[in-house]
Amino acid sequence: MNRPSRLAVDSPALGTGLQARPCGDTLRPAQPPPADRPVALALSGGGFRATLSALGAIRLLADAGMLSELRYASSVSGGSIANGRLATSWPDLGQQGFSTAAVDELLIDPLVAQVSSRSLKKALLRGLWRTVGPMTRTELLARRLDEWFFDGTLLQDLDPGVRWILNAADLTTGARFTFERDVFGDYTIGLAPTAGTGLKLSTAVAASAAVPGAFPPLVLDGASFPCGSDAPALLDGGAYDNTGTESIDSERYRDVFLLVLNAGGLLRPGVYSGIPVIRDLARANSLLYRQSTALRTRLIVERFLRGRTVGPDETLPPGARRGVLVGLATDFPKDSDGQLDQWRDAFAEHRTHDGRDLALVPTVFDQLEEPLCRALVYRGWWLAGAALAAYHPHRLPDITSLKPPPL
Repeated sequence: MNRPSRLAVDSPALGTGLQARPCGDTLRPAQPPPADRPVALALSGGGFRATLSALGAIRLLADAGMLSELRYASSVSGGSIANGRLATSWPDLGQQGFSTAAVDELLIDPLVAQVSSRSLKKALLRGLWRTVGPMTRTELLARRLDEWFFDGTLLQDLDPGVRWILNAADLTTGARFTFERDVFGDYTIGLAPTAGTGLKLSTAVAASAAVPGAFPPLVLDGASFPCGSDAPALLDGGAYDNTGTESIDSERYRDVFLLVLNAGGLLRPGVYSGIPVIRDLARANSLLYRQSTALRTRLIVERFLRGRTVGPDETLPPGARRGVLVGLATDFPKDSDGQLDQWRDAFAEHRTHDGRDLALVPTVFDQLEEPLCRALVYRGWWLAGAALAAYHPHRLPDITSLKPPPL
């Protein structure tokens, strides 16, 4: 495959490169069909830790009767695997009424079986010989993801009932690069239609999950954008926005209920060691990631707090939003009133496995034992349910009627 001689975008929107500006193109993603109470889901990166806990959050939406009203699903890296599997299973889930049993059968059980019986990392290592030629490690990742999870599905063939958004980071423009059912691109180079491109869902997920260092930029050869002539170079979307919220945080989505699950890695403060320079660069990178994630989290939580100043059926004021955000390390108040205590009484928290906090499970695409997989699914389910019980209890059905995912 021919590679461009330089990884740059020749874009009028970029001007001299001192300041990026919107392309000004008119193509926009198709909007999903209306819903009485539309829901959006934002899933972070974090390897299979993020994938499995995301499936738990999806399971909770089914339990709460909210999955059928899902209209936006935005994701990064490991969360994009769960998002992609949800997208490919969506028609079958709909045929089964978006039920809890359908989520278990079509999403959770097959993925747990796959991850607990095989190692994606080893599958990649066995195929490294292919990268001696024109194939890159990221293109190999896309091939393996297709074999494991997506079975050749094209972006253009995803169900239009939901706006599926898979996020990468464009190294050439410094912008969030989006892959969706009908369009792909970023705001500086513009959007291009997916129809006729043959772009696979697995390619979008690989770009979203291409961790810097482990995987080289995924270069989209042959793609044509209104304000760009050279191929974009894409890496892990978590480098830009690991919460996956930017695509659905503007005022146009004010009335969409948003569930954010952040299963990203944690920076553990204290003594650090290693090879000088490399150690310091790695630590500085972690600090930058922590800061950007904290700022986005603070912004969306502030909007949620504004949303709680009005009743559940009242019109939201500008800048307000309804929803919840949880991380794998989230602690809820020990003493509380209402349904949070009922939730705790009904379902034990189970935040550790083999004595280790689940938030500290390594960020890997490796084989995980089945009990750990089940614990991560349960953790995502429990956190999403606890957040709804604490802040939007009217969104939950009778808690005693729910059956948790098995541990």
